[in-house]
Amino acid sequence: MPVGRGVIDTPLGRMVVTASEDGIRRLEWSDEPGNDSQIGRKHVEATREWVRAFFQRREAPPTPALDRSSLSAFQKKVLAALPEVARFGEVVSYGELAIAAGCENSSRAVGSAMARNPWALLIPCHRVIRQDGGIGNYSGCNGPETKAWLLEHESGVLGAGVRSK
Repeated sequence: MPVGRGVIDTPLGRMVVTASEDGIRRLEWSDEPGNDSQIGRKHVEATREWVRAFFQRREAPPTPALDRSSLSAFQKKVLAALPEVARFGEVVSYGELAIAAGCENSSRAVGSAMARNPWALLIPCHRVIRQDGGIGNYSGCNGPETKAWLLEHESGVLGAGVRSK
């Protein structure tokens, strides 16, 4: 299926948004080029505005439509639960997210779902931390360093009980 691709410059580096007519397929840290395709252009522009608002710490417009067609049923449940239990400036543990998604005792599988999250920032996998308060891994940009930056950006400080290592 043809897709449109747009580039978004952020304080942490370049992001690329890929969209179909159905919605956003991916938002990721990447050096890929954009394209001039009109396919999914309204979704690309909506995502660009959303990302700008996020980094300016202003109220973001509604989350752009996401094309969830490539997700498993488990991924859909976990990724849908995350924005509900960890809002801007909040964190949730992998285990707590598993429970919220109705998948108790699946914290490792939740970690795998977070690692494969196709929508960095839009589905805020950086807000998911280890049970012991460590920030855990992050597969985007510069890894855990980026995750710590995002958490500090959202809360102003690395939250109480959250450790950078």
